[in-house]
Amino acid sequence: ASQLKLITDAVADAGTSILRQHEDDAGWLQVEETRHVVHLQQLFLVPAVRNRGLGTSFLLWMKERADRKRKDLTLEVMTNNPARHLYERLGFKAISTANNKITMRY
Repeated sequence: ASQLKLITDAVADAGTSILRQHEDDAGWLQVEETRHVVHLQQLFLVPAVRNRGLGTSFLLWMKERADRKRKDLTLEVMTNNPARHLYERLGFKAISTANNKITMRY
């Protein structure tokens, strides 16, 4: 129930979108954009769609979008989150670590 509340609260936020794949909800994301940075605050994929390329496709799209706008693309990931390997594979580099969170920038 707490995860549902988290998603409900996040979706109410202006920078949040639902990810859909083949007419099904596949996850959600929250993005904050400033003059110089596109910051991916949250990216959540439902377990059934993980490890199928959806996250990679989305992140490649975000990288292209940030490049077009000449902005940095940043995100934070917990040090023990397996998604960290995906981010590193896609060219994100750690720029700082604090409280078990790594801030990464492409």
